Amino acid sequence: MSDWFESGGELTDSELLACAVVEHPAFRSGAELDRIDPRELSAGEQVDLVAVLEEQRRWFEAAQVRVLAAMQDRDDSKLGLGQELVSLALQVPLRTAQARLAQAKTLVRELPSTLAAVSDGSISAAHANVLAEAVWRMPDDPALPAALEQAVLPALRDRCVTVPQLRRRVRRAAMALDPATAEVRHRRASADRRVEYQPGEDGMASLTALLPAPEAQLIYTRLTAAATLLPAEDCRTLDQQRADLLVDGLLSGLPEDALPTVRGRRPAIQVTVSADTLLGLNDQPAQLTGYGPITAETARRLAADESGTWRRLLTDPDTDALLDIGEHRYRPAQRLRDFVTARDDVCAFPTCNQPGYRCEYDHTVPYGTGGPTNRRNGALACRRHNQAKAGTGWSYRHNPDGSYTWTTNTGHRYTKPVPSPWAETTNPAAPARPVPTARPADDHTAADPPPF
Repeated sequence: MSDWFESGGELTDSELLACAVVEHPAFRSGAELDRIDPRELSAGEQVDLVAVLEEQRRWFEAAQVRVLAAMQDRDDSKLGLGQELVSLALQVPLRTAQARLAQAKTLVRELPSTLAAVSDGSISAAHANVLAEAVWRMPDDPALPAALEQAVLPALRDRCVTVPQLRRRVRRAAMALDPATAEVRHRRASADRRVEYQPGEDGMASLTALLPAPEAQLIYTRLTAAATLLPAEDCRTLDQQRADLLVDGLLSGLPEDALPTVRGRRPAIQVTVSADTLLGLNDQPAQLTGYGPITAETARRLAADESGTWRRLLTDPDTDALLDIGEHRYRPAQRLRDFVTARDDVCAFPTCNQPGYRCEYDHTVPYGTGGPTNRRNGALACRRHNQAKAGTGWSYRHNPDGSYTWTTNTGHRYTKPVPSPWAETTNPAAPARPVPTARPADDHTAADPPPF
């Protein structure tokens, strides 16, 4: 494409676009494409420009897939900490990084034709990942990935196929290629059954259950039938009735006092709220551990619930700070664990969102070297990221403003901002929270520990 620009850049926007359309993505220049003003193009040319830019993005996606596969091949750490390096560099959750690495490995090693289709812009990485995930569910036969490509890819050339449409095609092709019986395939899929929790907006969250189809349909049918038994004057919609019946059935069928403890506590929710908010003197948001901010009215409604399924931690109404709690022993008392869980909410690793009840209280300055057991020297660390500091070259520190800075074995530093709305500092003129950086550190030495 560069040959077209030796004329001194006198081509019009339409001519520049015409050059780009006929070029392979590998020979296009992003800077040259950026010179095109979409406002100067016709409606049809704008469509062409969107398509060209999409092809260019897909070419970069394929290039990144090859890099990710190379990074995974090079990772010889015991814990596979290359996953953390990708998570931090791309600013994505750890599970997303794990999936990206696994998909990259499968595409490079087992689905080269699919990766080539991404590189030339025929399909996106999202399309390619559908094939990669299908390969994971197939028997361990080296001939099957190539057969799946042959069955699916030709139908994608020069056709408009969305990712959901492709998923249905791939499912059918994989079932045809898999010699296992339908019952065996069902048993393999049934092993992936699970319940997932996903925070949403406006004080809502999604609770999703992946179940065998007959059981899922039976639950839904029974909820619908039960809703018809409610009084006719019930003003709730059918969807609301089904949701409320599900909550009532689960919470009444799983009595709290019969359940095992987790981190020393019975299963419950934890709300951090100002005393003034509970008294109705203001409407400042409360904090639901594992979710985020909830309205003052919701907190007051929970406070009136006598079921005992929630715990509250009060904050200072003037500073929004939690009260200090300290211990003179290695293992923290339950109240200190509750405090750190309420303050930090999730694991201290920048891209890890493991909730506090799944994490351990971790001494940021080791207890054996004089680090006290208190709120300033305590952090939440999931088991993986607690182990990540043991002889791996990784380390982290708790900053005075409440943020956490991790240093990787490659010398890069990444900072997780203050996780809670009640920053440890009470100075309103305190400097803004630092922005995560990806520059290599000068050395691997940890900074002085924060004051206690």
